[in-house]
Amino acid sequence: MATLPPMLVLPPELILRISSTLTTPELGCFRRVCKQVEVQLFDSFAREFFTKRQFMIEHPSLEALVGIAKHPVFSKHLVEVIISTDTLTSSAHGNQDLLPRALSAAGYMHREMLIHTGHARDMLVEAFSKLPNLRTVGLRDYDGKDRTRDGEKAYWRSYGWKFGDDEADHRRHCAQVSPVPLLPMLLYALGSAHATPSNVEVFLRRHPKLTPVSFDVVADVTKPVLRALRTVMLHIMPSHPHHRALSNDDDLWHQLPIKRFLENTPAVEELRLNFEPNERLAHQMLGWLGEAVSAVPANLPHVPSLALPALRTLDLGKLDTDVGTLVSVLAKFDLTTVNLWQVTLQCNDRTEYEGEISRWTRFFEALAHVLSPTSGLKRFSAGYPTQALNANENNSINSILNGAELRRVFFKKDHSDDSPKEDKASYRAGYGSSIKHWLEEIAERTWMPSYRPIDLTDDSEDDGNEEDEDVSDDSEGDEEDDVDEDE
Repeated sequence: MATLPPMLVLPPELILRISSTLTTPELGCFRRVCKQVEVQLFDSFAREFFTKRQFMIEHPSLEALVGIAKHPVFSKHLVEVIISTDTLTSSAHGNQDLLPRALSAAGYMHREMLIHTGHARDMLVEAFSKLPNLRTVGLRDYDGKDRTRDGEKAYWRSYGWKFGDDEADHRRHCAQVSPVPLLPMLLYALGSAHATPSNVEVFLRRHPKLTPVSFDVVADVTKPVLRALRTVMLHIMPSHPHHRALSNDDDLWHQLPIKRFLENTPAVEELRLNFEPNERLAHQMLGWLGEAVSAVPANLPHVPSLALPALRTLDLGKLDTDVGTLVSVLAKFDLTTVNLWQVTLQCNDRTEYEGEISRWTRFFEALAHVLSPTSGLKRFSAGYPTQALNANENNSINSILNGAELRRVFFKKDHSDDSPKEDKASYRAGYGSSIKHWLEEIAERTWMPSYRPIDLTDDSEDDGNEEDEDVSDDSEGDEEDDVDEDE
């Protein structure tokens, strides 16, 4: 009687435990030990490397997406598709002909032709139409961390990032392209594929960001996509280089695509809006969101403010506004979670700036005052708050954004003068707790140090509103080496 190899006598739990200690190449070899091992590892392999994947708008990368979508098993596991702003470049010893030669040899289109002929959109339509469990479509300009299997410095990169890299001393460098046309392409592809994911998530840590042009996508083919969205996460900057100099009418036309986009997302439950510091676009958009809902039809470029009855989570980041506008937005909706990150509040004059009461103190007091005793707000956080001082004592958001001095605001741990200071404050509802009481109490612990100019336009620091997104990055698989072509 033949005896089984020692590996096959081990219970499945131990096989999985052994596989968890291997690097990606080692895991590939381990899966090929025998058919029984492959069967035992297949489900965990598919969950780890095919639940969430990242692709570029490049022919070899999109071809991989289509191939995964056609796979009878992997297509069912793929629930999140990330599109990166990466594009392939060749930098081996300054030889810029390597990439074109590699693309031509493989029969692939160059990126420009892929986009301008509409072939990129067609490939996305084909892929999206074959992903039955697609829940999230994302857009990002960075590689995910936490690829723990391959070491602390390993990243989840876009599929195909090493295409054409045949030389041992050659390193592929991916350049960044503008995300502005990518969001419309994704939404139109989803609409054409009759796919209705529940989440659209945009995480951009570099420049440029989305502009209002990116949201000019409201059409018959895209409306079902927008109406099905439950989570919308965006990062927006003005498209006009001299936005602050625009007239009021020009401003309204400038904001129109964003307003119409949000107008067509009535089912949204979680909304995240990141803007850019020192721009008035965020203040204007918040002013519109905080307006009372009007049933009176409005002529363009005016769009009635939104009800958003399902909205429960609102995240706002990297923006300048005033106390009244921010309070009106937070008090309007039936929110359960609020996150504020790198928000700058306007200050009227220097005397107020030098006093004990900060704008953030007044914000917390005002919000506590307008919230009802039965408010459903269960989680609240504020991180890296700042306060603006304008030397000419002009109570205008436009003057605040032009040449304003900024001052950090901190939160004391207790009410003593020498209490440790923190740049974040958070609340989570518990038995016997009250959001109104917490807001009143944190208002008393808000503290400002002596004046020191700061610069919030430096993008070297990650956007704090994106911290939670990085936690899940180890569930995605983006390297072409991860794919077993024999599956």
